[in-house]
Amino acid sequence: MSHSVVFNNVTKRYKMYSKNSEKILDVIIPKGYGEDFYALQNISFKADPGDVIGVVGVNGAGKSTLSNLITGVIPPTSGNIDIKGDASLIAIASGLDNQLTGRENIELKCLMLGFNKKEIKELTPQIIEFADIGKFIDQPVKKYSSGMKSRLGFAISVNIDPDVLVIDEALSVGDQTFTDKCLNKMNEFKEAGKTIFFISHSMSQVKKFCEKALWLEAGEVKQYGPIKEVLPQYEKFLKEFKAMSKEDQKNFKQMILEKRSKENKIPTLTDEGSSSNEVNELFDDHLNRQARGGRKRKRFRLKKLSYSILCVFVLLLLAFSVYHYKDEIKGAMSNSKKTTTVPKQEEKNKDDKKEQPIVVEKDKKDIRYVNAKSAFIRKEADLLSEGISMATFGGSYEIEDEQKDPNEDIDWLKVKFGNDQSGWISSKVLSKVSNNLDDKQIMSDLQTLQISQESIDSYTQLIGKPKSEVPHSFNDNNLELTYSDNDEVQNLTFKLNGIMREDITNKLGNPDLEVKSYSMLYHGTEYDYVFYLSELNEITEVGISAIKE
Repeated sequence: MSHSVVFNNVTKRYKMYSKNSEKILDVIIPKGYGEDFYALQNISFKADPGDVIGVVGVNGAGKSTLSNLITGVIPPTSGNIDIKGDASLIAIASGLDNQLTGRENIELKCLMLGFNKKEIKELTPQIIEFADIGKFIDQPVKKYSSGMKSRLGFAISVNIDPDVLVIDEALSVGDQTFTDKCLNKMNEFKEAGKTIFFISHSMSQVKKFCEKALWLEAGEVKQYGPIKEVLPQYEKFLKEFKAMSKEDQKNFKQMILEKRSKENKIPTLTDEGSSSNEVNELFDDHLNRQARGGRKRKRFRLKKLSYSILCVFVLLLLAFSVYHYKDEIKGAMSNSKKTTTVPKQEEKNKDDKKEQPIVVEKDKKDIRYVNAKSAFIRKEADLLSEGISMATFGGSYEIEDEQKDPNEDIDWLKVKFGNDQSGWISSKVLSKVSNNLDDKQIMSDLQTLQISQESIDSYTQLIGKPKSEVPHSFNDNNLELTYSDNDEVQNLTFKLNGIMREDITNKLGNPDLEVKSYSMLYHGTEYDYVFYLSELNEITEVGISAIKE
């Protein structure tokens, strides 16, 4: 299983200035002004699809900085971050413009995330219904309470269906009804195999919802692992900290500040072997350095600089900034143009869809298809049960049984997979597909898109064949075969280039199932066809599998 989020030795450093003039002087005289502050330092961890991670730590530990790094709001100073898919941040008033109405903020935020006008029009009613703020949706956000801002921000983020979801104290405001509604929605994401980071001071919510915990202290990872191992240690630390005298708490906070002003590790009160003498020495040294720095700054007077020299410095700074960031400015302008471009062909898809005969199924089996990017098949009908397999978009499963979850708003379905194995999956990620397209027509339409009829025929003939009978000529980089437990070809995937999503939908009509900007499924009489999309809506691969009878 590939990791969905990887942090490798990530550090985020800020500069702190006592006055604005020091910002200019720090550029002209590197490292001469301002104090370093390490919001995060040497952060390394990995998260997998389906992980729900509670991020805990006292105020100022670096939790919000971590959330901004995961979602790409800010870049790291050093280290590498690898995120698979789209990441979305849910925080109070995150990304909302106070001068715009709620409805206008929905459109603005969706445009910034790359949605076109038609997609935004389809999403808006769902977002408004989820936010449930009534007539305030058409009022400026500056008139909202913190709870209403949280509702709107949460509603936008969860309805754009991200791969990685970061929730930063968004459930700390609002009523219990909305909190329960949000938790149910997050359980859907959890069941769909998405990665969730849940940042909260509410230990009860973290225990109820999360399976892992990431404990941050002084901008570093104190502990990372299963919730049952990490949380008791964190709660023990909180209890000990609250039991300290005010003087000890003050010294501890000063130690943290000192530690985060240097790149090298400095012992803290929780380090083995540290003593109160070491703490006091570091504390005194910190005050002495501050005093020395203050005396140096006092000896320097900006008044001694002439007005003309200061103007030259400012002009040089502006010229340097424009030259240094010219590529980023061009890229931002280019992305802005791409974001506001609305495809013209999608409006025609509905009218252009071909009328196809509906074929009545010969059997009474309940076959359903995965409508999400991925979802866990669990050993038991329980969110906390072990995930024994992963179902991916377009996969079909026979339903054996159904069970209502007594604790969560989930209907569990028992499905067959692999070599006579069974497991449980949420009904929300499975859909029935009743429309059957004619395979000959599909293949004919694909042929007009420069996909060889001969290639498709030879490919489909491989499905169901034993591995030993597959000719060596099919073992190339453009064709990937997947085998069942019985070593028979179960499905195949081949690569395509230069075909856009609109080329397919104009020929075949709207898909039977679709995950926006990821993949779409067409259901034939003999085969299922899954088209995989790039970020530019270009078809990169086509998967073909036989329909279960």
